[in-house]
Amino acid sequence: MKPETKLGIFTVVGLIVFGFSLYFLGGISVTRTYQLNVKFADVSGLPVKAPVKLSGVEIGKVKQIKIENGEVVVVTEIQEGVEIHRGAQFSVVMTGIIGTKYLKIVQGPASASVYEDGAYITGVDEIPMDVMITQTMNSIKDFVDSINNQGAFGAKLNDTMVEVRQLSASLNQMAAALRPYMMRTMGNLDSASMRLNDLMAKADALITSINEGEGVIGSLIKDPQMKEEVKASVTDLKETMADVKTFVGKMSRFRVYWDYDFFYMPTAHLSSSDLALEIFPGNGYTFYRVGMANMGNEDDRLDSRDYLEKNKLDVRLGFYNDWAKFSAGLIRGGGGVALEVKPFKDMDFFDRFTLAGELYDWGRDRVINGRNFNKPNLSYGVDFRINRYVTAGAWVRDALETNDVAVKANISFNDQDISSFFGMAAMAGSR
Repeated sequence: MKPETKLGIFTVVGLIVFGFSLYFLGGISVTRTYQLNVKFADVSGLPVKAPVKLSGVEIGKVKQIKIENGEVVVVTEIQEGVEIHRGAQFSVVMTGIIGTKYLKIVQGPASASVYEDGAYITGVDEIPMDVMITQTMNSIKDFVDSINNQGAFGAKLNDTMVEVRQLSASLNQMAAALRPYMMRTMGNLDSASMRLNDLMAKADALITSINEGEGVIGSLIKDPQMKEEVKASVTDLKETMADVKTFVGKMSRFRVYWDYDFFYMPTAHLSSSDLALEIFPGNGYTFYRVGMANMGNEDDRLDSRDYLEKNKLDVRLGFYNDWAKFSAGLIRGGGGVALEVKPFKDMDFFDRFTLAGELYDWGRDRVINGRNFNKPNLSYGVDFRINRYVTAGAWVRDALETNDVAVKANISFNDQDISSFFGMAAMAGSR
């Protein structure tokens, strides 16, 4: 091969390598593009040649970042053929917590016109990640300081727990005082049941004696008609005694509980109370709940973040077993359902935990304290039973709208007087 030929081949190969180097390393592109200028207040960390993405697809790059009239202008090169409609949102985002930044585009309405080459657009200024982290850490510090009695929340929580402990002590004293009475009552019921059994046995013996014509009564009722009347009367007496025994048994199984819930939301600085009666008729699987939610004075001045609607009726029909408790009806003034689950029922200590949730007011679309609410009200949380009367928990209230974190305290105890009253009323209604 001649030297001239070798030189020519070497020159051609060098030019090809040089061209590829310019293309890949020099940023030269053969793709036709058009230019959009996006104005921001701050683009910290956004590099030149950063990708421009529309719906997650890269459609261009950042060509230049400059200052015009005191504003930051990001000059972008968009691939020709990719249309950006007016109303689109431009923002600087990160690929992750420590990832690189890029320019994100959320497409505008399809019915809107398209941005032309060289158009100027106002971008959406997001809060920088370092500022968000600083704000979050400050919020956590404030919350911890409040828990450590260095803030209003800690003081209110301590006051609430002191009152709860005092109420728990009072309830324990009341239960101790009522225990002898209840023991005597149960003993009297057992004694009455034994006497009823004896009376029914004697009634059986009496009927047998009458049927065989023995004794004074047998001789007195030789008349067949009188004999039948006496037998019918004794039979009615037996049925009445059986009804009395059934009545006493059902009354002892009928239970009514007072249920009081207190919620405190530290972020919104709000508190609310619910009071209800839970009625368990004694069949072992159904219950009723009647009460009032979010009790308070509707004429009080509202805080800017107070979106609780006061004095809402709470009426539900529910079903329960050892593992769960489900109810449906009018929940806090709106139709919905509620569920409580004990996932660790058979485990010591963990059986004190209950997972609970409420979903109601599905068709909500109204303005409350100047804000429009159009999503269902979803609240959920976890409760821990301290003793048989007191429960504490942590909840998220109205998760689809305000998403307020709340601390919960619950007091629940059985009212024997109301239980007896409802038991007698239920038996009277069934006759």
